[in-house]
Amino acid sequence: MKVRFWGVRGSIPVPGRATNRYGGNTSCVEVRPKNAPPIIIDAGTGLRRLGKSLMEEAFGEGKGKASILISHTHWDHVQGLPFFSPLYARGTRSTSSRASATSISRPCSRRRTAPRTSRCR
Repeated sequence: MKVRFWGVRGSIPVPGRATNRYGGNTSCVEVRPKNAPPIIIDAGTGLRRLGKSLMEEAFGEGKGKASILISHTHWDHVQGLPFFSPLYARGTRSTSSRASATSISRPCSRRRTAPRTSRCR
């Protein structure tokens, strides 16, 4: 089994020269069991680079398969999903699961709407 950390930062991604040693992307861990599809834990901004790497393998041929586990749905753990290229590759398969009962769509949909303002009396 091999484990690779594609993102280890907290709430805000900060990739760049100053963070090269430990990485600047938010949570994303790839687990590669022997003779089995990869398991992806969390979908932070590190997921984008992992997706590019996977596309160089079976995913690029439309034959990839992976499981995505979301530990919790804070924004820094799901913000990489729209940029995960294997999700858009015809023929690839992914299974997603979450650790809590909170829907993944709820934090994502809140980020796409304009902020609400309160009226002062």
